[in-house]
Amino acid sequence: MTSRERLLTAMRRGTPDRIPYTYHATGECAEALRAHLGLNSTEEIDGYFHCDRFGAVADLLGGGHITWNHGGETPDGRRTTLWGTPLKRVEYSTGAYWEFDTPPLARMETAAEIDAYAWPDPDKVEFIPLPEEAVWQPRRAGIVVGEGAFIGPFGIAWQVRGMEALMMDMIADPENVEAIVANIEAFTLPLLARALDLYAGAIDYVSCGDDFGTQLGLLISREHFQRFFAPSLRRHFHLAKSKGVMCYQHCCGAIYDIIPDLIDCGVEVLNPIQVTAEGMDPARLKREFGGHLAFHGAIDIQQTLPTGTPDDVRREVRERIAQLGPDGYVLAPSHALQSDIPPENIVAMYEEVLAVGMAG
Repeated sequence: MTSRERLLTAMRRGTPDRIPYTYHATGECAEALRAHLGLNSTEEIDGYFHCDRFGAVADLLGGGHITWNHGGETPDGRRTTLWGTPLKRVEYSTGAYWEFDTPPLARMETAAEIDAYAWPDPDKVEFIPLPEEAVWQPRRAGIVVGEGAFIGPFGIAWQVRGMEALMMDMIADPENVEAIVANIEAFTLPLLARALDLYAGAIDYVSCGDDFGTQLGLLISREHFQRFFAPSLRRHFHLAKSKGVMCYQHCCGAIYDIIPDLIDCGVEVLNPIQVTAEGMDPARLKREFGGHLAFHGAIDIQQTLPTGTPDDVRREVRERIAQLGPDGYVLAPSHALQSDIPPENIVAMYEEVLAVGMAG
């Protein structure tokens, strides 16, 4: 099988020739791994391990992934998202990340004020032509429509409103939440429709990244998820499914209670399977939801990969394949590989899945 065939077979809950597996790491982790392997560039890493590749083979939106860096970086090192939220660079011991700063809707009190905000216009987004060589590359699983157009209604809502204010709105001013989600969807849904039509035949799946879980449970109640966010998510995914496109959801944390709702919304592939979170036992997930979902992830980046030995990692790889495979499983870390993970453990993960992940 080609990489694309392997991934798509697993995403459709079939059994490919071997367990597919993917690579995703922070820049700091990738650089350390490159040095450990003696490679000339970090771009060579997934090829070195013969990894399969999710992801877009070309930027779908003019200017790249504009949701996260609409205005570019200013001379003082600041960025602004497509939605008007400033970002600030925060450094930590081994690297840096971008954090939302000063939500633009934080001081608004009514739905009318929210509606009057300068929301992005989907008609002003310019789609680039899809290069001929981008279609059906054997090491890629088609085109992802997601990172620039469709992060998710909850993630964008707290980005522009602020988490605390959004939580308060759900109880005290629900019309504010409804206005925010409606204005988000007025951008993301027509943009998704345009992409599906423009790149018809070249899109395998649509992805949405939206975190609803903490380590111990949901960030919001299931009832609030069903009321405020599931309807919009459902409209996006059902649009994709109407075009014959699969639906992929990234959702961190302890989300067991809303997995049936995600399935109802149209989700067919669930990532990243945070196995140390409450209720996220992989064997249980496979047993209860494996008839509806494929799984992507599940190799623990909280404990096993950063603090275990290479033998611990190899043991977990074998265990996850037994629990979640051989059908409907794409092996990967339970989030991006971080800078606190020893390169030897990353090597052990990929060597083991390649050695033991053959079908049958």
